[in-house]
Amino acid sequence: MLRLLAAYCYRAVYKLHHALCLRPGAPLQYSKLIVVGSFRTGGAGKTPFCIWLCKHLAAQGKAVALLAHEYAFDEINMLRQKFSDSESVQVFATRNRYRLAHELDKSRKFDYIVCDDGFEDSRLTGAVTLLLQWEPTPTKISELWPNGPMRSLAKDHNMNHCMDHDKCPPMVRILRCEGENPAVQFVVDKVLHCTTNKEFVKNSAKANIVCGLGNPERFCKDLENFGIEISHKFFFKDHSKAFATQFQKILESRPKDAFIISEKDAARLSAEFIQKNVKSQIYIAYQATKVSPEVVQNLP
Repeated sequence: MLRLLAAYCYRAVYKLHHALCLRPGAPLQYSKLIVVGSFRTGGAGKTPFCIWLCKHLAAQGKAVALLAHEYAFDEINMLRQKFSDSESVQVFATRNRYRLAHELDKSRKFDYIVCDDGFEDSRLTGAVTLLLQWEPTPTKISELWPNGPMRSLAKDHNMNHCMDHDKCPPMVRILRCEGENPAVQFVVDKVLHCTTNKEFVKNSAKANIVCGLGNPERFCKDLENFGIEISHKFFFKDHSKAFATQFQKILESRPKDAFIISEKDAARLSAEFIQKNVKSQIYIAYQATKVSPEVVQNLP
């Protein structure tokens, strides 16, 4: 009952914040704006999809600016590592996607500006939102955080379902991520040692899972589908700055065990941490994003 009451309070604050601070702004003049979003509070796969999208656009010869919230320091570290050698994709950390998008737009340097999240920022007028959907769109306040995993309701967004993109370009394009023939899939395609890149031998030994993700259980399920037998699970808060400290304690308590972490978890670990634990069995699970041909064909 208290969680439901908190959801009602969250809803009231959400509406007030949007009415006072997030009024629709001006559209961009030169760059195309894409928002990769989800109703979920976390764990929808927005960042992996953004990586795929930016690589796809760069392969088309497009210059891309990728905007992420500076609070998500681990995601920013991971994104910068991913695109460190790219001349076409630049990663920007910001607290205000709307303001930075307009500053970059005025520079005329980018064909596309991609926002990793920003679905709730109604100032981003003119953006095409690629919505990663894992369940039916939320319609009840009881589905909202903290009673549920959602941040807003379907009626808060322009859910235009017109299929003729030339006559009626939808502001929100729903990309289903589960069920039969999903539009987007996230799968673990390799698990490598953090220093030697030696592959983890599937079906030969159990491994402990240590992660601080928005949906850690889905990460575990993906690893099991890959062929990993899980011994113990250690979950931490998403974007946890205490991850390295807590992981060190776990490593010291289980020196002979194998551990698997995500790429985002690895982005929280310093070079000193890796060097200190160079003899430990720390493996990183790398995820592949699979996008249906129909989605690729209809990208904005």
